[in-house]
Amino acid sequence: MKISFDYDDTLTTSKGQEMALNELKKGNEVLILTARQESDSAPVYAMAEKLGIKKADVHFTNGQDKWKFVVRLHIDKHVDNNQEQIHKIRKFTTAEGVLFK
Repeated sequence: MKISFDYDDTLTTSKGQEMALNELKKGNEVLILTARQESDSAPVYAMAEKLGIKKADVHFTNGQDKWKFVVRLHIDKHVDNNQEQIHKIRKFTTAEGVLFK
């Protein structure tokens, strides 16, 4: 299963990091999908390294809606704290959108 996580206010929390690590332990492919600009990538790559996520599995939307990337990257599930992004993922993709609280 291919699962993506938002960075800000999701993977930056201990709960989000624990969720990602659990998915990796299950053998799932874990990606980071963030709306951040690629020019602000250093902390995102640092988190990927900390969690054991490959740099190639870090994706920046540069402010675009994430659902387009969910389709393009064939993601099965996306975890995000942004209700609007989860709504669009549920509406425009077949992926499971999980609201992170």
